[in-house]
Amino acid sequence: MRFYQPDIETSSVLTGETHTHAAYSLRVRVNDYITVFDGKGAQYSCRVKEIKKDRTELEIIEKTTGAGETKTELWLYLSVIKQDRFELAVQKATELGVNHIVPVYSAYTQRGGSLNLERFKKIAISACEQCGRSRIPFIENCIEFDELLARTRNTYMIFPWERELNGSISDAIDKTQREISVFIGPEGGITEDEKNKLVEAGARSVTLGPRILRAETAAITALSVVCQQMGEWDL
Repeated sequence: MRFYQPDIETSSVLTGETHTHAAYSLRVRVNDYITVFDGKGAQYSCRVKEIKKDRTELEIIEKTTGAGETKTELWLYLSVIKQDRFELAVQKATELGVNHIVPVYSAYTQRGGSLNLERFKKIAISACEQCGRSRIPFIENCIEFDELLARTRNTYMIFPWERELNGSISDAIDKTQREISVFIGPEGGITEDEKNKLVEAGARSVTLGPRILRAETAAITALSVVCQQMGEWDL
């Protein structure tokens, strides 16, 4: 069993919701062995020493770093979509190894609602516990498309465009890069003007095939192919 506790190295205890989940939901017992990660890249093999009302006290046996993490620093820029579908994208992107998730307002973004970033963080933590990662992705506040363009000039970015006919991800990927960004447009798509501005800023337009995918599906698909192309998976 794996648990998130950000101050584990200095405190050697589980507290709050993590303690409640471990002691009362999963019924962890004294002398059980568990894994605890700090969300910043370190994880600890621990033995449960004592369970008290407000905390679970641990003995740290071993520390490791980088467990479950990709060699490539991955960024997902995802245009704002409905909360539940953005939640799915956060969960799956975390499982795939993404390190940074940034919501983007683009031309066809629906601006009527707001995203619950705290909810996203909880989903990312749960996904890390499940998939074996030791680092929680950083989820930023929403940015405007102009800010995305400014960032594009300083990173290696690809973006699926529904009218792209020829550019595959395998052709676009530079395997010498240690940091890759993926931008996914909203349900209405990326406008031709936005596409041109992205290309002018240095991003690479790619195709995901003949079918039009929903935004969250496109994010999962593109990230999966990037991971495979960058050697993260041996398939």
